[in-house]
Amino acid sequence: MSSATLRPVAQRRALTKRILKSLPWYPFIVINLVVFVVFNLWPWLSMFQTATFKTDLLSHREFVGLDNFVKMAGDELLHLALKNTFLFALLYVPPLVVVSLLVAILVNQKLRGMKFFRSVYFLPNVTNIAVLALVFRRFLSPRDDAPFNYLLGLVGIPAQRFLLDIHQALASIAGLGVWQSFGFFMVIWLAALQAIPQPLYDAGRVDGAYGWRLHRHVTIPLLRPTAAFVVVITTIGALQEFGAIFILTGGGPVNATTTAVYHIYSQAFNFTRFGYASALSILLFLIILVIAYVQNRYLKFDEEVY
Repeated sequence: MSSATLRPVAQRRALTKRILKSLPWYPFIVINLVVFVVFNLWPWLSMFQTATFKTDLLSHREFVGLDNFVKMAGDELLHLALKNTFLFALLYVPPLVVVSLLVAILVNQKLRGMKFFRSVYFLPNVTNIAVLALVFRRFLSPRDDAPFNYLLGLVGIPAQRFLLDIHQALASIAGLGVWQSFGFFMVIWLAALQAIPQPLYDAGRVDGAYGWRLHRHVTIPLLRPTAAFVVVITTIGALQEFGAIFILTGGGPVNATTTAVYHIYSQAFNFTRFGYASALSILLFLIILVIAYVQNRYLKFDEEVY
């Protein structure tokens, strides 16, 4: 046989050998594929189908086409919920990014006891949101002797209503979110900080940069990819906020904390409008997709900086 004839045979044998060698891993692929189809793909397809019906998922089922999507234009509560959602993101994302970065820089110091403080700061992240919400409610009680109001009273500030005030409730929920999540992002920042080559800091000190100037000219520029990633992830989380609102305020007072996800929940489980709730879910998905795409495009967290 010529070499041209033998080459395809050798290639087929090599391919067969690779397939047989990787055969033990196929069951793991199948398991993950089944989980994806059952718990991700099928619910998504079902949601798109449900969005075209007026249904309570029990007995009533009426095909309405795109009426559920058209209905959104006149839903004033939806408009308020979207406004609250974006406002919550503004109250939540910047403080979370800054606080988690500052704490990461703090615990990155080579001092005794830093491992203990890292664990303490990370603890709220592994604590159930229901527990955190109940603790936070005690701290934000409108009573004069509540912890936060007591501290405000020491500096002459009158007692605040916090969760009961339409102007303070959303910011209070954002504060709880920052408290719960900053430990997780602290770990991400910490990993990025420890990946920065030490010679770059040494070069900065040679050029006369110390303290804040060292962080400004060395640390922060090299953290740009991590910063972009943290901003994208925290924004997606903010746009899906639900647990603390459900436990602490139930969307109140006077819908001041009704966000997009809580509005979806209310339409589905309080009013059994599952078709409309599915349409709202698709809208929220598209909003998050667009925002994440824009952030990814302009922040470019996948680029190397050195």
